[in-house]
Amino acid sequence: MAKAKKFELESPAPILDEEDEETLAAIDKGIRDAKAGRTIPAEEMRRRLREWVG
Repeated sequence: MAKAKKFELESPAPILDEEDEETLAAIDKGIRDAKAGRTIPAEEMRRRLREWVG
């Protein structure tokens, strides 16, 4: 399994001007869901990921 890279807030990934409409819509939906409280705890997400990748 590949080692995860450390996420650094000081140097985030670049934002491209070339994002397609579908990607932008998915990002907007995620932001709306988060603001509405439709989230799950990180530990639950880790459990789900383990199930999905086997």
